[in-house]
Amino acid sequence: QKGVKLAVPLLAMAFPVAVAQDKPVAATPLFANAMEAALVRTFDRLSKQQISAALKEIDDALEKNPNFRLGQIIKGDLLMARSGAPVAFAEQQAIARETAPLKHEARVRLERYLDAPPVGYLPESLLHIADQHKHVLLVDTERHRVYVFSNEGGRPRHVIDFYISAGKNGDAKVREGDQRTPLGVYHVTSSVPREKLPDFYGSGAYPINYPNDWDKANGRNGSGIWLHGTPSNTYSRPPRASDGCVVLTNEDFQKLGAYVDIGTTPVVITTRVEWLAPERWTAERDAFTSALESWRKDWESRDVDRYLSHYSGQFTADGKDFTSWAEKKRFIAAGKKHIKVGIDVQNSFTWKPAESGVPHLVVTYQQDYRSNNLNNKMKKRQVWSKENGRWKIVFETAA
Repeated sequence: QKGVKLAVPLLAMAFPVAVAQDKPVAATPLFANAMEAALVRTFDRLSKQQISAALKEIDDALEKNPNFRLGQIIKGDLLMARSGAPVAFAEQQAIARETAPLKHEARVRLERYLDAPPVGYLPESLLHIADQHKHVLLVDTERHRVYVFSNEGGRPRHVIDFYISAGKNGDAKVREGDQRTPLGVYHVTSSVPREKLPDFYGSGAYPINYPNDWDKANGRNGSGIWLHGTPSNTYSRPPRASDGCVVLTNEDFQKLGAYVDIGTTPVVITTRVEWLAPERWTAERDAFTSALESWRKDWESRDVDRYLSHYSGQFTADGKDFTSWAEKKRFIAAGKKHIKVGIDVQNSFTWKPAESGVPHLVVTYQQDYRSNNLNNKMKKRQVWSKENGRWKIVFETAA
């Protein structure tokens, strides 16, 4: 059983840290499902040169899910390695192209366990969660995972996560047919059961509200972005295989349903989730809360220049640019003798749009506005962007 690195090229190329360097796969108490657990154990056995034990792990998994194509390829490599035969097919160009997506799948599945965030770390993307949301779904398009977080008094707590397939051409969707997964903050709008769908969508689908108001304001279009399952003859799809949807195995899609409330569950999609130590996460949340409070107080002060200093020069709302918005606010302020503004934050979620690469934050809040000539209550949504390290408002709309 010597020379595993050379005898098992698919496995070694898929995950060289575990195989070529003989580094054991880290133990973890959380697995998305039995298949992923078997895959991790297979590589663990292989890293210890235990080819027969690795073969048994993958055999047991394939008995339950024979359509797991990655598992079938791994089994073939292991059988050839056990027999001592050289494995040449991975070096053949045509077959290498065919197996490349499977190598990618093996790598991202294993990296989930070898490169997991430290216990207790929190996602920068989820700073406030409204009481009405029991769970939030956070999609990482680079790691190809959807993370489920429960709402613990507005603070996220990791529950489970699943492997996903995303857009063939990556993320940052802009237009119809670009085969990209959108980036931003969305929510599940409905549920489409299996019986109303072609077999291609597997166990069902959860459509999301792409394009949202922010997408439309930035000229993005397209439709039909769903979370859905896989065809009945397919266990999983490669990491980049969809036309923009987020695709799970049917088994995982069914598990995901326990955490979805139709019409409300947020779906935050970002290129890469940033994990923060609890104290740093709290500092990030406090920093934004402070920025929002400063904006509120400056609004109440009726000092229009101070109020407008919280808005980006790129700001848009209701078809108005910053100049038009500022002119309107100065006109309104001239008729005010007093202003009181109450802000009750519900959600604040962050992501990085591809066009700028800088952090953006969507905040949804309940606003209670009172003045000498107007009183109203409404739900509003803003998009803030970091400019030179300072949060500034770039978009505003009714929620």
